Amino acid sequence: MNETLASMVERLATERSALLERLPCFASGLEWCQAHTDLCDRAAQLIFDAAIRDQGDAPPMALVATGGYGRRELAPYSDIDITLVPLDESSPVLDRVIHRLYQDIHTAFGTLFRVDVGWAFRLIADAPGLDARTRTGLLDARLVAGSPAVLRALDEALWENFPVGDFVLAKVEEREANGRKYHDTALVVEPHLKEGAGGLRSFQAANWIGMATGERPVRPTADYDAVLRARNLLHFVSKRLNDQLTRSRQAEIANLLCLESHEWMEPVLVSMIGLQREYDRSLEMLQEARYELSKGVHAMRGEARVAPVSDPGEASVGIAIATKLGLRVPELSMPSAPTVVGPAALYSIGTGEATLRNLDRCGLLDVLLPELTACRTLLPEDSVHAYTVFEHTLRVVRNVDDLKPDSFLGSLKASLRNDSLLYLALLLHDVGKTDNSSSHSETGAVMASEVCRRWGLGQRDTEQVVWLVREHLTMARFIRIRDIQNPATVAEFAAIVRDPERLHALAILTWADVNAVATDTWTGAQESFLRELHARTLDSLQGETAPSPDPGVYRQRLIRQLSQTDVADEEIASFVESLPAHYLTRATPELARLHLRYFRTALAGNPTVEFNPQPELSATEVTVCALDATGLLSRMLGVFYALDLSIEGIRASTTKTEKPVALDVFTVSMSGKPVPAATCRQISSAMVSVLKEERTVESLLIEKSKDPFMQQRVFNHTYIEGNPGVLEVRAARGRGMAYRLSRFISQCGWNIVAARVGQWAGSSAAAFYILGKDDQPLSKETVDAALRESAP
Repeated sequence: MNETLASMVERLATERSALLERLPCFASGLEWCQAHTDLCDRAAQLIFDAAIRDQGDAPPMALVATGGYGRRELAPYSDIDITLVPLDESSPVLDRVIHRLYQDIHTAFGTLFRVDVGWAFRLIADAPGLDARTRTGLLDARLVAGSPAVLRALDEALWENFPVGDFVLAKVEEREANGRKYHDTALVVEPHLKEGAGGLRSFQAANWIGMATGERPVRPTADYDAVLRARNLLHFVSKRLNDQLTRSRQAEIANLLCLESHEWMEPVLVSMIGLQREYDRSLEMLQEARYELSKGVHAMRGEARVAPVSDPGEASVGIAIATKLGLRVPELSMPSAPTVVGPAALYSIGTGEATLRNLDRCGLLDVLLPELTACRTLLPEDSVHAYTVFEHTLRVVRNVDDLKPDSFLGSLKASLRNDSLLYLALLLHDVGKTDNSSSHSETGAVMASEVCRRWGLGQRDTEQVVWLVREHLTMARFIRIRDIQNPATVAEFAAIVRDPERLHALAILTWADVNAVATDTWTGAQESFLRELHARTLDSLQGETAPSPDPGVYRQRLIRQLSQTDVADEEIASFVESLPAHYLTRATPELARLHLRYFRTALAGNPTVEFNPQPELSATEVTVCALDATGLLSRMLGVFYALDLSIEGIRASTTKTEKPVALDVFTVSMSGKPVPAATCRQISSAMVSVLKEERTVESLLIEKSKDPFMQQRVFNHTYIEGNPGVLEVRAARGRGMAYRLSRFISQCGWNIVAARVGQWAGSSAAAFYILGKDDQPLSKETVDAALRESAP
């Protein structure tokens, strides 16, 4: 900026200071803002003329005021939003002009006027792709300096393909979001004069919505002028940009005006009520106006009308917007389409259940996803699901819709690259149930691949959707029947998942799917296990997994911790040395000390049965310690079966002492809740009598009308070799599977290290972590042969 120009701008800055000092004397907020705007215009015009004059061959361009500056409503410390629009972007001098204008405008307004500048450079060709926020600013565009023809060309380009539906929805959602952030009623003690309900933005949004739907803008009302004046005064006493009218600022302004606070504030609130009514009227008008929602879909008299020749993907966007605006969607039948504009369809399904039901209502869902609508009346084969496959699927979507942003799963959803891909996987996860030729997960994955092809989705997005459909039961299986505290289990699951994005999406899908099966199918235990498996797997994927623990290190540490008690060091060392490695990696000193006491009691011939309620898991931990014997674990499980308890998990440990002692921890529940105290007493009495061989478990089961000798019918099994190996079994639903399978494993001469038992995919399922004689690993051939021979 040269000296002459700087001197002229400094004089304007002095005028601005004088205008600011006189602000309390202005009865009209608009009158002061217009005087302030005119003063800023003069400065901007001087700067623009100087830059163009120094570049004589500069192309035609327009210096445009947008936003509040464009409306001539520039408050004392509002940002000055300026946009430069050239007619010819190829001019060789354009860069020099832009650089000069940028520097001089920021010097003038940022340094001399001490207000922030919002600078933008726009090409006319950019108009079709502008976002809603930029479009909003340009609706209030006003020429400050330069060519009027350039601004007219920009305005024509802006309106040529104006996305009315998208824009209107953006303004409505913006007001809703600000209502949540600030206040959703004008009747508040400390109002936000710009963004809160009844603030200036209420009137402005009403005008923008009206303009987008073909209405002429409304001139500022007396209520608007009054609230704008209040905002000017708030800036004045704050000496900065500030729109939150606190009690202390109210008192300052009232004192400045020689009024009591209530005398000044009450009329302001009355005016804010008027502005909110203006906005509410604009929403009412949306229900009656005619305007385009998307290509092929128009709003008319409160209803979304779909043209039969519309692309189903683009039309679905209109239905999504109509749903959010509360428009009616009529029942229609739509012709099929060989292809779909995939990105548009993805956006629509990602808006949730309400849109999907309206897509179904108007026939578009039949066109977009005939694979899903084919499941409308399809009954699931298991007896657990409460709804048809179609209804279950929409309720899965509802669960994801309802996730709170600050919840565990809500935060995972927010982290997804594109949560619409998750929604597509939700809609397709069970469509394979229409074909019983193979597992519905595999069939569904093939169908999902075809949907993605038809929608024209890219390879990366297709792979994500297909993988989620194929693996949608995997996490549920792991948390229900696998030992998720076992590092090998986590490593196996991480190898399936491969990246955090898939892990997050699968965790959400798992939770939503199980929750939509029927009431109370998701338990506190499953919630806890899902979070733990997610955390451990995420650590593994991010390379934060600790190396495999050395049992010797844990032994020595536990010996040191226990040696601080009054127990003899030799006894401590002998006890710790006798414990298996999987026990050592999980035991706390307090737990080991307690178990040492149980161990002593067991050696004396007295079993211990202790109960520890776990309300967060909706279960009870039962610790049983007794002298080991062949078939001991199956006898313990027989007691639980006799008393109608559900087994959730088993951690079995046996000491390597002269007299081996079993130290087993069971996680059990009764009707999905912790075991009542009275039942605990029955369990303890029955367990002790069986362990002391005062009665047999078979007699107890017969007494409780259960067959102790029934063989377990196994639907299928999988054995994963390891140390220990993992035997996964699926069988008919019902209690007693853990007892019967543990009896079979005992009869084979194998040892159970740990087990998880639960319901999965409509049947009972269990995973037994087993070793052979002398704790040697078992081969797959050995296990498979034994199960074949045992088949009834």
